[in-house]
Order: sequence, then C-alpha cells, then structure tokens
Amino acid sequence: MNNSYRLLILITFLFSSVTGFSQKLSKGTSDKNYYTEIAYEYVNDKIIIPVEIENKTYRFLLDTGAPNIISGQLRETIKTKRKTSINVGDANGKKQKLDLVELPLLKIGGVSFKNTPTLVNKNAPNIVFDCFKIDGFIGSNMLRNSILQILPKQKIIKLTNSKRKLELNKKHSSKLTLIGNQGKPFIWIHIDGKKNAKEHVLIDTGMKGFYDLSNTNFNIFKTKNVISESTEGQGSMGTGLFGSEEKSKYHRVKIPEVTINNFLFKNATVETTNSKNSRIGTELLNHGNMTIDFKNKRFFYEPFYKAVDLQEKQYGFNPTLIDNKLAVGIVWDEELKKDMSYGDQIIEINGVDYTDTNLCHLINRPSIFKSQNTLNLVLLKASGEKKTLVLEKQ
Repeated sequence: MNNSYRLLILITFLFSSVTGFSQKLSKGTSDKNYYTEIAYEYVNDKIIIPVEIENKTYRFLLDTGAPNIISGQLRETIKTKRKTSINVGDANGKKQKLDLVELPLLKIGGVSFKNTPTLVNKNAPNIVFDCFKIDGFIGSNMLRNSILQILPKQKIIKLTNSKRKLELNKKHSSKLTLIGNQGKPFIWIHIDGKKNAKEHVLIDTGMKGFYDLSNTNFNIFKTKNVISESTEGQGSMGTGLFGSEEKSKYHRVKIPEVTINNFLFKNATVETTNSKNSRIGTELLNHGNMTIDFKNKRFFYEPFYKAVDLQEKQYGFNPTLIDNKLAVGIVWDEELKKDMSYGDQIIEINGVDYTDTNLCHLINRPSIFKSQNTLNLVLLKASGEKKTLVLEKQ
C-alpha cells in the first residue's frame, strides 16, 4: 500500500510528531531487568496495547513519534502528579498549552514504569481517542531505556532491556539517533532518484503508510535534482491534534528506489507534509519485523522478502475532513482540477449517502478509496451546485 491510501486515516494522525517541549521528558524509571511479550491489536495500521494503571487495564496506542499522552478523562480517574503546563505544537503547527504530569506507575506486560512524564490531552471530544477507544499513547520518551521488537505475523511485541533476550542479526541493522528530550528515534534511509541521496527520517509507529516526505526536505531534493517526477496540489492533508490544518501546498512524488537497512523498496509514491520531519510508518510491518533498540541506539529491520514493489494505481485526489464532513482535500491531477476543488463536500460515493456518515466508520472500516477501482462521486460545490464524476484509478 502506498501513501495515496493513507486517505481518511490522515484526518486523525497528523499529530504524531509533537513539538515544543520546554521541560524534560527524559525522566522516570523502569524495572532493572525485564523481558515481556505483549499481544497487540492492529486496527487500520495502528498498534494498540493493554496498559495497566492502578490495577485496571486501559487501551493505549503505541506511537514512537509522540511522547506519552493520556486523555483528560483518564487523568480524572487516576492519580497523577502535576508538574507544569507547556506549549505544544501539533504536526500542522497549531499550538496549545497542555498539562504535563507524572504517572506514578504504569505496567506493560507486567513491566513497571515509574514517574513517567506524560501530557494530558484535554480536547474532548477527540476523534482519535473516541474512534479507536483508546485512553492514551505510549511514546518514545518512556521507551528510551528499552528495546522494542514488533513481530507483525504473530501480532506480538517483545519489550526488554537486554538484547540477549532477542534474536537479532546485526547485518540487518543501522545506527539509531535519539533526538530531543522526547528521544524520538531517527535513522538514515537512501533515496535513488534522478540522483542518489540520503535522508534522516523519524521511525513513527503512529503513522499509517510507508514514507512521508517533509516539504522542507522535498525542496532540498528538488534543488539538488534528486527528484524528477512530481505533481503539485493545494489543500489540506487532514486534521491534527488541535484541529484542521490550513490550506497549503503539497507534492506527490515518485521515487524509484528507497533503501532501508539494505532492503529495497521499489516505485514508492510519496506525498509531502508540513511536518518538520520526514517519517517512516507502519507500512514497514507489512514486509518485515522491526526492532527499535532505544537503549543501544540501533534499528533492526528483518524483511520477509528480497525486495518489495510498491507501485499501485491511484486516484487523482485525496479526501479529508473539513468541519467533520468528508470533502476533497487535495487534487493532484491537472484535468481533474477543472471539475473538483479543495473543500468540495463529498456527499455520495457509489450510490451511498455520505452526508451524515459516522466519522468513526470512516476511520475504522476499510476505505472504499482503496478497495474500489472506480468511484461514482457526487460533490456539493461551494455555490450549492451538485456535480457528478466518474473516476478511475490511474
């Protein structure tokens, strides 16, 4: 699955890189010697794990691109130690002040983590927390002394502080860099386009898709003549932690080869974002086992195949949510720009009315934009005109 099929999930997960921490997030302790295995749920490419707090089990999303976060509702239920309030920016650049607290104790698979700095999301309702029925996020700041292995075929996570407890092959590894107080995990990947290049990218288990290219790095690649084939669109990619992003310019890029730990991904279609960091997401788990060794600063990727071809047909636009309504987000195809525009409401797809669709159904159920090769759309234009289009993947 390439990035064109992030689609409706993008409306919720553009917050995975949270910035602006003025306080230390690298505090807290864990058990001295530990190894545990945790079964996880995989819901639309999101990893959800059980977390125990005060003898009760809660649902948390595993997101190495974010810090620890809990819902305001959970904070009212459990004991926390308030530290301060800090300004936080989501991936769209929108900022709010959030409380920073310490969780006295939480357990994952019986392993104890004490006094972990955690943000409190007070924005309710929130479609991420509500639709996935989660109570918080396990982020990279809590994992900085751990080794996290994700085995997608078994849907098992192994969590330990000793690499001897895991079967790891050094030839499938590369150097890992932890950046900032949050300890966000970054690796170098290699790009083979018109010219060869490499890029420092965030390993982000909260991101659906293969590879998001930041607009900043896209411009560098374009200037250095690395990228030759791209299209441009203006609109919105989705909703961040603090609401919808503003209309902006984006690019859809075709990259012949991306290499991660000597493993080759061919024919990647990549879309740019306004995030400061380029990111690698959970698409990797469709093709191999992943180990993020925060403690020893190594990244392991053991592929199931010799190489993967990501080439797929695509629609010439991306949908998004605007004011909680399904709408046209970005139009990539030049001919299609004559018939649809950013903000056009999508009121019908293949004969099904989408005017009052449950938002959680859009997020949790398989996307019609992925499963169907032909779409019969009815759009409601800003003028009040209804327009019918028949679109084919190209």
